[in-house]
Amino acid sequence: MEITFQESQSLPHPIYIDVRAPIEFNKDHIPGAINVPLFTDEERSVVGSVFKTNGIMEAVHLGSRFAGNKLEHFVRLFSSLTENGQAIVNCKMGGMRSTSLVMLLRSLGIPVLKLTGGYKAYRAAVRRFFETFEPNCCFIVLHGLAGVGKTRILQYLEGSIDLERIAGHRSSLFGGLGRQPNSQKMFESLLKIEYEKNVSCAYLILEGESRKIGNLHIPHRFYAAMKQGKNILITAPMENRIRMILDDYANVEKEKVIEIIGYLEKKIGKVNVDILKRFLDADDLENFVQFLLEKYYDPLYSNTIRKMNFAAEIYSTDVKSAAERIVSIIRDC
Repeated sequence: MEITFQESQSLPHPIYIDVRAPIEFNKDHIPGAINVPLFTDEERSVVGSVFKTNGIMEAVHLGSRFAGNKLEHFVRLFSSLTENGQAIVNCKMGGMRSTSLVMLLRSLGIPVLKLTGGYKAYRAAVRRFFETFEPNCCFIVLHGLAGVGKTRILQYLEGSIDLERIAGHRSSLFGGLGRQPNSQKMFESLLKIEYEKNVSCAYLILEGESRKIGNLHIPHRFYAAMKQGKNILITAPMENRIRMILDDYANVEKEKVIEIIGYLEKKIGKVNVDILKRFLDADDLENFVQFLLEKYYDPLYSNTIRKMNFAAEIYSTDVKSAAERIVSIIRDC
């Protein structure tokens, strides 16, 4: 009736069913899991309050009533899911929510399994992975000024991980615009999966990042491996960089950009901030981006780049050609 997460990974088609409330599921869950909550967020809150004030039995009775109203839905859904793979149910710690549902479904002939230890056991496995992380391949790290196309180059490369994509943030002052940031726990879950997809590769290609991407932190030992990797510098002409940035931020609301620009006053001064705002007011986006690069981003990143050693430098006017050049460099090495 039970299976550990590690054991479940060897199944041909594991289907993870998370029965926690949406508020719990949205913070973190097994990637790919389906949320089939026994309780809504409101019901979970009420059951918790009853448990604190009236004890476990009153909470169980109330929870049974809430879940019972959804019983037909659960039976139909799990009957359908088990036709496509092995359904594995988890709650927070493998306790009453998952145990009671699994026992009920199995009594009806629906062959579901319970995840031993629930989400907490899965989360502990992710934590251990990064606490003991040792790279099994060479890390190749792409560096360069804003807009040279590092993230797009990764899309053409096998054996790569786009850290900004799984973070839901572009790792800059404006990096959260148009993105939905992940939680720290979900970022780590996705990073573990992406690494394991490439575990047989002789090398792993990433974009150079600071320790933080938005509000998220790259796990310490993983970041240390990045710092010890082989660095490749990407450069590009200013006009290409401007076009790349405008493409990336094409659908961003101007009001949100203006709000963020205000934070730059201490960095580049009020006069320069006012110039940026005038460019925006005039819809002169090319000059806005160039001025922002020259006054803020380039000085900020150039100082870091000057201190680094590079195995190679690539002048890029086309991201696909740059990716092919990186593959050639790695092959030659």
